Amino acid sequence: VSRHFHRQRILLAAGLFAGGASPPEISRQAVVQAFEFLYPSFETFALAVKDPARLSAVVQAQKELDTAKPLIQISRWADSPVLEFPDKARDVFAFLAGPRPGGNTDTIMDAVLAGAREHGSRTEKLCFSHMNLQPCSGCMACKSGKLTTCCSISDDMERLYERFQQCDAFVLGFPVYSGRECSHLALVLDRLFALSDPWGQKQWKKRRGVIVATWGWPSPDIYAPVVHTIAFILRHFGIQTIEIVTGCGFWDAAYARGTAALDTEKLEPARAAGKALALS
Repeated sequence: VSRHFHRQRILLAAGLFAGGASPPEISRQAVVQAFEFLYPSFETFALAVKDPARLSAVVQAQKELDTAKPLIQISRWADSPVLEFPDKARDVFAFLAGPRPGGNTDTIMDAVLAGAREHGSRTEKLCFSHMNLQPCSGCMACKSGKLTTCCSISDDMERLYERFQQCDAFVLGFPVYSGRECSHLALVLDRLFALSDPWGQKQWKKRRGVIVATWGWPSPDIYAPVVHTIAFILRHFGIQTIEIVTGCGFWDAAYARGTAALDTEKLEPARAAGKALALS
C-alpha cells in the first residue's frame, strides 16, 4: 500500500537532484541521493547499493573490539548553547530511558552530569530499569479533573512527574535500537500525556534540556531525525534542548557495557555539555 507513496517521494526528490529531470531521465545516482535525503535513518540500505564493499568493511570492523582504539564516536552537536536563561541550573534531573544502567548511554550521561556538578549543579538520576513503570492505559482520567494524582495508574511514574516538573534542567538519555526511540522512552512519553495541554494554554516554566542518544551503526547523524523529534516533544513541556550529545558505533563487540568509558578523551564533549548546562 505504501510502495507507491514512497516511490513518488523518491522520484520527486530525485528529479530535483537531477535538475528537474523527468523520471525516465533520472539517474541511479540521483535516486540514491534522494533516498539518502528522505530516509537518513536507512543509511545502510543506500550504502548497500552505492558502496557494498564499504558496507562489508564497516560490518567486519565491528566484529572485534580494539580496546585501545574503539570504533566509537561521541559528538556534541553544538559548541555552546544558543539560548540563555536568567538563573543558573542548580537542580539537574536526569532520566535514563533505557534498559541498561551502567551501559554506554548511561556512561555518557554520567559524564554530562559530572560536568554539571563541577560547576555547581545538584544532580539526580533515575533509571527506567530500577522503577516500576506501566504503560498508559488510555483511560483519559488524567484529563477528567477528578484525580488527586497526575495519573490513575499507581506506580513510580508519580516520582518522575514530580521531579520532571520541579527541576531547573532535564537530561534525557536513550538508545536507538530499531530506527526510533527505544520502547522504554516511548512508554514514558505516552505517560507524560498526563501533564500535557493539547490546546497549548498551560504556562510551563522554561527549563534547559540535554539529550543523550546512542546507537550501533557508526554514523554520527544517521538518527538525527529521531533526536530532533524528541527535542520537539520536550518543548511541549517547557524544556528547551540546548545540548545534544550522541554516541555511535556501539554495535557487535562495541555493545558491551563500558565501551564508552574506554577512551576518556571521547567523553570530554559530554562533560563540556554538562558544563554548558550548568553555566547557561
